Amino acid sequence: MIIPVRGRALTAQNLDAHGDAVRDLATGGTNAGGDLILAASATTTTVQDPLCTADTMVMLSPRSATAAAALAWVQSTAKGSFVLGHDSSAATDRAFHYELRRR
Repeated sequence: MIIPVRGRALTAQNLDAHGDAVRDLATGGTNAGGDLILAASATTTTVQDPLCTADTMVMLSPRSATAAAALAWVQSTAKGSFVLGHDSSAATDRAFHYELRRR
């Protein structure tokens, strides 16, 4: 049995992989995210991510005290990337986890 799934076929050979992905999503797992560090001595940072779209909501989680103190916001999103606006600092350890969510 073959079921088309967004241009790819769901077959008995890859059914387990699809099942694992559904289970991961149901328990809070996602591969739509990553890590970033705010650009030092700049007021914007562009992050390349192929899963980003123009309507993506970007969730940030600071990974250091300097990141928690940073003023950062999502300036724009586009296909393949998003831009963060932030305060300028010479710090090079303003690290964040991010998650992309479709709206």
